Amino acid sequence: MLANKVASQDPDPFEKQAADGGAHSGGRVHCVNLLHRLYPTIDPILDRDHAKYLTGRCPSPTPDPKAVLYARNDRETPMLLDNYYYKNHLSHKGLLTVDQELGSDPLTLPFVENMAADNGYFREQFSRAALLLSENNPLTGDQGEVRKACQYVNAS
Repeated sequence: MLANKVASQDPDPFEKQAADGGAHSGGRVHCVNLLHRLYPTIDPILDRDHAKYLTGRCPSPTPDPKAVLYARNDRETPMLLDNYYYKNHLSHKGLLTVDQELGSDPLTLPFVENMAADNGYFREQFSRAALLLSENNPLTGDQGEVRKACQYVNAS
């Protein structure tokens, strides 16, 4: 589990884990990564109005693989790195399950609440977490890769 790895390297692992999630503040999620939350039934954790938006963006449980269908991570400030990511989770508008879990896990919830309430605190913690992550024995050369699709290892 990610939390165990983080805990071994940082004195405040759950705060760092919550801060790392903020990287999902900007950008979008492809529908293929949301289908399990929308079909065959809508995930009951999702806000009803937000689920309506998501099913409008991702109208089919079997999307055309050639189509680029997506939903924005944050409809309020979609291309800004800010604390709306956390506000969304507290309002049950998280897209990815892993992100939504940050707002429901009792170990990370206090940090999510603090980051939702204070954009300065979020920015400070996100910067700290990014720095720690970059110093965490990054793979170099042929030891690692930048994935073209996050969920898949690149073809050789």
